[in-house]
Amino acid sequence: MDPVTRIVESLLSRQDPTRPHTLLTRLLVSFCIGLAFIVLYGFYGLIAAIVFYLIGIELLGFPTNWLFYPLIAGVLIGCWKSSSGIRDYWGNHGYAGS
Repeated sequence: MDPVTRIVESLLSRQDPTRPHTLLTRLLVSFCIGLAFIVLYGFYGLIAAIVFYLIGIELLGFPTNWLFYPLIAGVLIGCWKSSSGIRDYWGNHGYAGS
């Protein structure tokens, strides 16, 4: 088992389900949410860059520096979605009785 999984498991095993999440738990969950969205949409950006390379650059002759636009768009969308997920977590979850 990797060290990050062990840290998360040990932190969450000490969390009392009837009490609000501690600041450390909130920060750890927020980091996991942010990282997951950025990796997911970064992967989507990579797939879009491959498709754009095959169609736009190879077939249509676009310049190669356009290849970075789908990657940048994927990471930016991932940042936007992660901020939305983190705001939702901090606003609606992690409280006692929820």
